[in-house]
Order: sequence, then C-alpha cells, then structure tokens
Amino acid sequence: MKTSYYHSVTLDKEHCKGCTNCIKKCPTEAIRVREGKAHILEERCIDCGECIRICPNHAKVAVTDGLERLAEFKYRIALPAPSFYGQFNREVMPARVLAALLAIGFDHVYEVALSAEAVTLAIRETLSRGEKKRPLISSACPAVVRLMQVRFPGLLPHVIPVKTPMEVAARMAKEEACRQTGLPAAEVGTFFISPCPAKVTAVKQPLGGESAWVDGVLSMSVVYGEARKQLRQVKERPDLHRSSGTGIGWGRAGGENVAIGGGSLLAVDGIHSVISVLEEVEKGGLGQIDYLEAQACVGGCIGGPLVVQNPFVARVQVRQLAEKFQSREGGESKGEILDQISRDYFRMKEPLVPRAVMQLDEDTGKAISKMAMLERTVSELPGLDCGSCGSPNCRALAEDIVRGMALETDCIFKLRERVRSLAEEMVELAQKVPPAMGKVAAGREEVKQAVTVGEVVESLQAEVLVGQDLLGQRVTGAYCSDLLSDTMASAKEGNVWFTIQTHPNIVAVASLLNLSAVVVTGGKEPDSETLIKAEQERVVILRTKLPTFEATGRLYSSLGRIK
Repeated sequence: MKTSYYHSVTLDKEHCKGCTNCIKKCPTEAIRVREGKAHILEERCIDCGECIRICPNHAKVAVTDGLERLAEFKYRIALPAPSFYGQFNREVMPARVLAALLAIGFDHVYEVALSAEAVTLAIRETLSRGEKKRPLISSACPAVVRLMQVRFPGLLPHVIPVKTPMEVAARMAKEEACRQTGLPAAEVGTFFISPCPAKVTAVKQPLGGESAWVDGVLSMSVVYGEARKQLRQVKERPDLHRSSGTGIGWGRAGGENVAIGGGSLLAVDGIHSVISVLEEVEKGGLGQIDYLEAQACVGGCIGGPLVVQNPFVARVQVRQLAEKFQSREGGESKGEILDQISRDYFRMKEPLVPRAVMQLDEDTGKAISKMAMLERTVSELPGLDCGSCGSPNCRALAEDIVRGMALETDCIFKLRERVRSLAEEMVELAQKVPPAMGKVAAGREEVKQAVTVGEVVESLQAEVLVGQDLLGQRVTGAYCSDLLSDTMASAKEGNVWFTIQTHPNIVAVASLLNLSAVVVTGGKEPDSETLIKAEQERVVILRTKLPTFEATGRLYSSLGRIK
C-alpha cells in the first residue's frame, strides 16, 4: 500500500513554463518535467523550498494557513519563531512586536524562543548521558530530518530524540492556556508563524509518533505585513516578552550551538552544504563532533523562503537581540524544566523511519532484475546530465525508465540516434526497386562537391589550434550558439559550430554530435584543458579574430553551396 504524503510546497501549473531550473537544484531529485510542466514526486519531496527560490516563473508556492482560521477557536495563541524578530528594524523590540500580534487578532502570544531555552537544557542533558553514536544531529529543522529519511536513512539513529522548539512551545502554551481559561484544549488554537514550508509539513504530518500540538501554521511574510501595520498604534508590552538571548539566538545559523555551549559542536547551513557534511558522517567521519546543528536554509531560519527581511540584515538583528538579552533570566524555571526532562516531556515517542523512495519493485527478484536493467540503461545514456529529458541527470532518467515513468527516447541524444537510424532505413528502402519494374533514371541535378573544413579555415582566415590533419572533413552546415544545451538540441552532425565558449565542455558536445569543427570567435583563447581534450577526442578547434556575426555572415556568403 502506497504511503500518502502531505506537502506544503505545491506547483502552480499556470505559471510553470517547464524550464527545468528546479530539477537541477532539488536536493532529493524530487522534480521531473513531463509534457512541458514540472511534477513533484511526493515520496522524495522534503519541502525545503529550494524550488521556490530558484523558479523564475514563481510556479512553486508554499501552502500555509490563513488568518481566517483564527475564527475556529475561542482562544488564539501566536507562536512567533525567533527569526520573526529579525524581520523588523533594530529599533523595534520584541515586546512591541508581540503587542502587534495581539492587535491583529490573537488573545495571547507564547514565544518559541522561550521553549528553545527549555529544549536547550534537554539537549545538554542528552549529550551529558553520552548515549548514541557521535555526532548527534539536531532535530530542529524538519527539512533536514526528512532529507535523512530520503537520502541518508542510515543516519536516522544519529538524530537526537528531542522534540523541536515549535512543538514544545505549542504544548506549553496550550496547557498554560487551558489552566488559566478553563477551556478544553480543542477550543484553544496555537498558530506557529513560520519562515519555511517544511514547518507546515511537520505540523500536518508530524514525525516522531505524536500528533502535533500546533493547530495552524501561518506564513511569516503574511503575518509580518499585518503586524507592521499595527506597530505605530501599539506600545511595548514587557510582560509578553519573557525569552532571553539564549532562545532568540536560535533564529540564526549557529545560534543553537551557542545556546548549548560546551562540547565539540558543528553548525552547517544551506541544504547542499548539509548534504556534503552528512555524506562525510555517512562515511564514518566527524566522530569527534558531539553535536551537529544542521539547517536547510542558508543563514538558518532567517533565510527561509517565507521571510521578508534580507537574511544578512536579519542575522545582524537577531544576533544583536541575543546579545542584548543574553543575561536575562528565562521565563520558565530551570527546576521545572529539569522535572519535565525527567518525565520525558521533550523526548520523541518513536524512532524515525526511512522513506521507501528507491523501491523498484515489491518483489525482491524483480527488483534485482530491474536494478541490473537500471545499471545497463545508465551505461547506454550519454552521461552529460543536461536535464533536457526532464529528469535531473542520466541516472535519474534511467531510474524513471525502469519504473515505467519515462522512455529511452526522452533523451534527445537517443532520440537523435533513433531518427538517424530511421532516416537511413528510409533511404535504403527508397533505393530498392521491385524486380517487375525497370530501373528508374535518377533525373537529379548534380550535387556540388562538399565543402571541407580547410575551405572554412581559408574563408575565415582562421587559426587551426587542433586538428591540422582533419581539415579534409566534410562540412554539412553551420550552427551558431553559446548555449551548450541549445547546441546539443539543434546542431547537426558535420556542422561547424560558432561559439565564444572556451571551456572543455565544448569538446564533449562536439564529440558527441560528431561536429566537423568548433570555431571560437572574437579571438578568444580556449583553455589549455580544452585543447588537450580536443586532441584526445580528435575534435577540430579553430580560432578567428572575427566576431561571431561577421564570421557566420562571411561563411554564409562565400560558402553558400553547403548542402
């Protein structure tokens, strides 16, 4: 039975142009482009929001709750993330921000920074017990935890079994409100103000075997806009701001480690940097590190897809606030927190489990057979990872082919080979005559002698950098482009390719398409590595001082007899 996954990140098909930008940036290869539109593979998506950042057409969006949901509850509590304070100017203190939240319709606010202080103590206590292999990995970022479920399942035992500050804040706030108001928990709504879509998914589909205490997740950008309207009308409410700098610092990368303090601690931010570090841990490295703070967004939560403020500006603001309130006493008593720790108040109930994202078949025998087919298919693909097929790389395409989600001819190079083969068959069939018919006179005009690379050199007064012995090769035409993907899709075998590119990849494209020559225009100097590779691949490299426009025009006018 297929597992159903909730995702905050969704696709707006009307805005999607099928540009393939997203498939190259997705850290879990969760996106494909099919029939001109992007498709998200739900079992692979971790809601990190990288596709939201990279999409030039704004076709990826994060679905969050709206403020109208406050009407569903008699008592409404706002749970602002520590990064929310970093969205405002340095003159706006947390006490005033929290007062603005009450003005837009909340009955109470409970700072997530406050629960972060309690979670910090729980982490310290867990580290002091020395349980589990090192390094222990933070559970605070749901996108990172889901990344491990998808790409690093063997590292899940390293995740510290401590609940996130968001979830702890919701529980503490709801229990406190129930005691003070006498209302049942179902009539008390807790709303987290989130900087990222991963937090939405963490609420809608919680990890760790427990239902979420958070009732709704609001986009930080939306709440910021509403709160900013109220700032001029409200005064600071010092009674609302109870957190210290320890909890506020969690809003930026490295803040969690600063709060924990002692031990060998490492912080990494940015999903691709996180992957690099997790790969090192997977290989058995970093055993000397006690604790790894890993954040999917560059800069930590202040760099989330749903924030408003520039993350570098927000980082300074959060750091200054953390320093300003560092010596302040936290809102919860240390004795009470230690008592909660002893009762496993902060501990996840169940271990994290991997996702079955690479299951080729439920039958083991068939899965092994398909794996062999997968490896064979990969070896037959060009290995350029151009993304033109709609899959992020050749191996992903091979996997899609084996799983019945794609065809081999989705690869433009395989398609080109197939078309060429069919064309050759058509020519061969056209030349065959049934025995009952006589020979048919050709009746064709004599085709002019083919143009050679040597004539191109003479026409352009070009310098032969590589391939002096190949100047007799036949030229079938010419193509002008500086985009490798465009050239791969449109240039024909035997063409002369005009470009200003000088890196080694031009040799790979020319070799793959069997081009007669590459002409580097504008007098640009190809890299030495390019020339060495051209010698190895037997690719002609020419250089002309003429700009591309003049070079192609001169070739067109003087060698117009190319057939």
